[in-house]
Amino acid sequence: MPVKIDYDKTKFSCKYDYCIGKVSALADPSLHARTQEYKRRLSGAMKALSGQDISRIPKSKGFYVARKYDGEFALLAFDGKNLLSVNPGGTVRVGLPAYEEAEKLLQKAKVKSCLLGAEIYLTGDTTKINRVSGVVKILRSPKSKGELDKLGVAVFDLVELDGEPVTAAADVFESLKRWFGKGKLVHPAENVVANKVETIMEVFTDWVIGEGSEGVVVRHDQAGYYKIKVRHNLDVAIIGFSEGTEERKGMLHDLLVAVMRKDGTFHELVRVGGGFSDEDRRIIADELRRRIVPSDYVAVNNDYVAYEMTAPGPVIEISCLDMISESSKGAPVNRMVLDWDGKTYSALSRMPLVSVISPQYVRMRDDKEANIEDVNILQVSDLVDVPDFDVPAREKEAPASAMLYREVYTKKMKGKTMVRKLLLWKTNKEDSPDFPGYVVYLTDFSPNRQNPLERDIKVSNTEKDALKLFKKLAEKNFVGGWEKA
Repeated sequence: MPVKIDYDKTKFSCKYDYCIGKVSALADPSLHARTQEYKRRLSGAMKALSGQDISRIPKSKGFYVARKYDGEFALLAFDGKNLLSVNPGGTVRVGLPAYEEAEKLLQKAKVKSCLLGAEIYLTGDTTKINRVSGVVKILRSPKSKGELDKLGVAVFDLVELDGEPVTAAADVFESLKRWFGKGKLVHPAENVVANKVETIMEVFTDWVIGEGSEGVVVRHDQAGYYKIKVRHNLDVAIIGFSEGTEERKGMLHDLLVAVMRKDGTFHELVRVGGGFSDEDRRIIADELRRRIVPSDYVAVNNDYVAYEMTAPGPVIEISCLDMISESSKGAPVNRMVLDWDGKTYSALSRMPLVSVISPQYVRMRDDKEANIEDVNILQVSDLVDVPDFDVPAREKEAPASAMLYREVYTKKMKGKTMVRKLLLWKTNKEDSPDFPGYVVYLTDFSPNRQNPLERDIKVSNTEKDALKLFKKLAEKNFVGGWEKA
């Protein structure tokens, strides 16, 4: 379907001829659906690889290798006269200087209608990290016309031409070169044709390793799409784990890992759930069950299951495609710092670290320990700008928790002793959004079970409700032969 651009400009906010609105202001709301569908299709087709895995790409001729730009994705829509962009979130943009240039170039080429895949990025030094946050900041609220002039548009795909899909890579890149080859702010994503996988490696080495670009995208009509970036390897300490359910009950689901700050505290880094074999998941879970310790900090995985916190270690090696130290709003990525006294974890405060992209388990590091030499935060801060990475976390130490109630019961069965402990403590951190006011914590140890140690955690913001939870768990668990220790 050819593109038709018509919108209610009164519903847009404008500054320096640049206007922002929502898809609800468009006469053709299908542009949003087409944007989302294209983005989903592209993401589904794209295979993520590290530079080391380029050899996995099937050998063939006619690969198009395009530079990857660190910016905001946009679907550009042009109706023969006017151009606007829609992003998957439903934001519509018109009037960027790069868009005005694109309109003139497309009109000159006598293009009647097209949809284009593009990245809006900050022109200039491509070696700077996290430039996407700067792009978003300008797009949301430019401080001057000069800031808008800094935004370039790299067009990497011709999605539709005159209402018809364009699928052949050669047709895409030849059209983009013909239309935008002489553009300044708008241009085709830099690309080369590679007839050998070795050429892809050479381009990746030049652009990504040598020039610091974010990555490359490889496209082939039969072999498909590949997004290739540098993987970073880190040695990290395991500080918690969660188990699987149903057919994977008793096996590892994922790990909570940390790096160590200069003051000896553990800074929560990321959850790691990929890269494990089934044998890994059994062995690691069995070992970690023996390392479970108390903690006044409760972390949950992506399924909202609480992690069992474990004594720091063992050390594992992980890899990741990227680390980002700022949110899209330019704010730091804050993660919890924990103090370990040899018996229990105490939460100190959230401090800046990074978001880790595509973390994968690599191997156990039996030759390393959870100490400052082997799992240092410098592994991260040497690669990414991390604010306050050398500031002592204990200077921000939160008040200590206070134990209110503690009950321990035992029971003999088949010659073995079972133990149930029920604790209730006040965190004294209720003013922080990261903590509940009270924690009720049950541990149930039975050496006769396949999984000897089971736990139940309840939280509350009032002592009255926490005490009700405590009594309810006591009534349920301390019956039928259980004796108070």
